[in-house]
Amino acid sequence: MKIFTIIPASGLGQRFGSSVPKQLLHIDGEVILEKTHRIFDIEVIHKIYIAVNRVVLDLLLPLKKNFCPKSEFILCGGDNRSDTVKNALKMIANEVGEEDWVIVHDAVRPYLTNSQLSNYIDQTLKTDHGSIMAVPCVDTVKEVNGSMQITSTIDRNKIWLAHTPQMFPYNILLKALENFPGNPTDESQALEYAGFKPVVIKGPADNKKITFPEDLA
Repeated sequence: MKIFTIIPASGLGQRFGSSVPKQLLHIDGEVILEKTHRIFDIEVIHKIYIAVNRVVLDLLLPLKKNFCPKSEFILCGGDNRSDTVKNALKMIANEVGEEDWVIVHDAVRPYLTNSQLSNYIDQTLKTDHGSIMAVPCVDTVKEVNGSMQITSTIDRNKIWLAHTPQMFPYNILLKALENFPGNPTDESQALEYAGFKPVVIKGPADNKKITFPEDLA
């Protein structure tokens, strides 16, 4: 059994408002994507695939020496995240066996530690259909209509905020993404639609995604 990691990194940062894709901006003196991929440079991970488009690839190639030997840039960026992941899964098909697993992780979620990842993997391998890392909602949750009027208060004890990593058996992940109508917001939505039952594993609150410019501060 092998575990592969896919980091979709084809975003160009238009919503972020940067002239450089946000995964190539710097925090703590290094490129965000370098920091993110290093989370997965642990013994149990067989290979790290960084899925990019041509624009990002051209910017990344001069930095290749900063990436660990088990990492590889693959040119498979799609029109959206799910297409990029699906393309990557198909590209690595010849390397993956029936019992192998795949972890998908956001390129701009660089704060997870190696030990936190290892613990997450250990827990996920005990499941049937994989898992997502998530955190419980601590705020009161309101549902609103198109006029921003509150229509209901949702039981926050049933609400979890989905993060990455998300880890699933290779075969069911690819099948779920291929059969999902449209673009799922994350990988687990595709599995849910296909009838699989991934579980939630509580992650650290500081496993934050860099979404807005102020997140770099």
